[in-house]
Amino acid sequence: MKRICTIFNLFTITSLSAFIFASTTTLLLVQTATGKPVQTKKQVNQPIPFNSKVRMYPANNSLPATRFITIESVIKNSTKMRITEAKLTTYEEFAAKTGEYKSSISNNRMVWIVTGFVQGELRMSKGRSVCTDNAKLVELRDAETGDSFGRSIYCPPNNVRNFMP
Repeated sequence: MKRICTIFNLFTITSLSAFIFASTTTLLLVQTATGKPVQTKKQVNQPIPFNSKVRMYPANNSLPATRFITIESVIKNSTKMRITEAKLTTYEEFAAKTGEYKSSISNNRMVWIVTGFVQGELRMSKGRSVCTDNAKLVELRDAETGDSFGRSIYCPPNNVRNFMP
């Protein structure tokens, strides 16, 4: 009887070792064949990086002029201002003049710089101040898509009224 128990224990240990060896070998083969580790846990949603939604604007200065929006379209889509200049140039030239660099825009990206004046009052800084007359606006638009990259407002010092101390 003792001998039967010993043989049974030996058989159980051998079977268990063979099962562990076979399972480990199978997992290693799957990892080798797919190139990916086998996931044993449920995948957890990773947080989205803060700037993952930022649109990138690659260089497009080698495109033909027919691929860019026209000056008429730029003027039509500009804010209500008396336009004094609309210039097609690279973002690098604009950034060199203003010191405003955005990492999402290539230096070799073509942009429209639209400059003009607004007669009468213009609210600035989310309504906290008003330029009473002759505010100068500089708008920057992408030459290929027409997307606005923003605008700057310059107001003569004597024409500013602040509502916040």
